[in-house]
Amino acid sequence: MIYKFAFCICLLNFIAFGSSGQTTCEEIIDHFFQVYKKDPSAAIDDFFSKNKWVSGKKDDITNVRVQLKNWLDQVGGYHGYELISEKTIGNSLKLYSYLVKYDREPIRFIFLLYKPADIWQPQSFTFNHNMDDELEEAAKAYRLKGNY
Repeated sequence: MIYKFAFCICLLNFIAFGSSGQTTCEEIIDHFFQVYKKDPSAAIDDFFSKNKWVSGKKDDITNVRVQLKNWLDQVGGYHGYELISEKTIGNSLKLYSYLVKYDREPIRFIFLLYKPADIWQPQSFTFNHNMDDELEEAAKAYRLKGNY
């Protein structure tokens, strides 16, 4: 009976924790936004903590947090996020672009994730607010399909 109980405990631990190395890019980003909703600075720290090579660059991470906080102080309340695009190079590098909605204007978040072996890890995070310029550029006549 004790062996069955011990086996069940081991099996449950394997199921609960053994699959954590197989985290998908979407799970990493969803977790980021769950933390972000409560504390944007903590979300950035948590995101970069998953990559030992990036997490050591504390000054760069602090700079990203400060710049983001400065933007957030100007844009009002948070209203969620939407996927803009997903781009892939091979099976090991993915870029996700998200529209993050605020009262005053949206901000774009760009996540780059890399899988050097078996586990996806955050590679970089950037943000900007100039999507309206890009949208206007995309609508110019020389970019329309009928004009080339």
